[in-house]
Amino acid sequence: MPSATVFPTPTVRLSCSGTRMLPVSQPHSIDELRTGEGPGAEQDLRHAVLEGLECPVFLLRCQGQRQALIYANRAFERWAGRDLAALRGGDWRTLSGLAAEDPGLARLQSCLRDGRGGLAVVRTQPLERPPGWAQLRLTALPVDSGCVCFIGQLRDVTAEMREREQLRRQALHDSLTGLPNRRLLQIRLERAIARSREDATPFALVFLDLDRFKQVNDSLGHETADALLRQVGRRLRHGVRPQDTVARLYGDEFALLITPLPCEQSAELISRRIAAWLREPFAIEGMRLIVSCSVGVVLYPDGTDGQHLLGSADRDMYRHKRIGQPFAPAGPA
Repeated sequence: MPSATVFPTPTVRLSCSGTRMLPVSQPHSIDELRTGEGPGAEQDLRHAVLEGLECPVFLLRCQGQRQALIYANRAFERWAGRDLAALRGGDWRTLSGLAAEDPGLARLQSCLRDGRGGLAVVRTQPLERPPGWAQLRLTALPVDSGCVCFIGQLRDVTAEMREREQLRRQALHDSLTGLPNRRLLQIRLERAIARSREDATPFALVFLDLDRFKQVNDSLGHETADALLRQVGRRLRHGVRPQDTVARLYGDEFALLITPLPCEQSAELISRRIAAWLREPFAIEGMRLIVSCSVGVVLYPDGTDGQHLLGSADRDMYRHKRIGQPFAPAGPA
């Protein structure tokens, strides 16, 4: 039985001119392609594999400062939404939908200038698809004097990056309120301490908890108590500046990192203001709940570390709770 015929497709020759050539051979049988025998079969087989890849692949020619896209497989054409004729010679970064200001792309540009390959995850902003992420690998392929070609491979990693970001957020944020948790507060607190040691910028750490919250939980149930905590978190977040941190530590305890702090009075002013905001009724399931809070404040700098500040603010808060004072600034820890 005669072998089935494979019809020819345009073939790529890697040359510094970077043009897509006409077919280099006559039609070959499937057996010839399988065995790599016959005139031009090996080259056509390589091309068929390249064109059949689902991974977007492209070829760059770099000569001096000029970077020209000279070949793209069909997967890249689909990725870019253009055929090769429209792609050739264009700005490969724009055609790839890569975010121009992404630091990963900047690192790869440095690799291109040095004539070496590289790997980076880069944000994408394609014209016809939602923004996402792509892993871009560049492999250097020296061709001749003064000219280097790079094989580029793209892989969509948007789902992986979103999952990673979700896991990171879950590790650093409270699941009930969406606020930073104790771990993220500690990270930001250590950063604030480091900055303060450099330029002596003061900041305040505020601890607060809701008075008689257990009664709300016991009498009205967990769902109402959780709704109250979410509303408290929103009020605290709206009451401070964007650069400040509001964190939920656990239960009904919250913390605020106020940085930078212009003066000691500003910490007292913010704390009194927050206590007043929390005394405004909360509307939950047709009920109006009125709560108060106990507040403790410590100021920095004092040459200590984050754990010492957290402990001092916590003790100051419980001291005010015992004596029934909603707020009194404690001064440096």
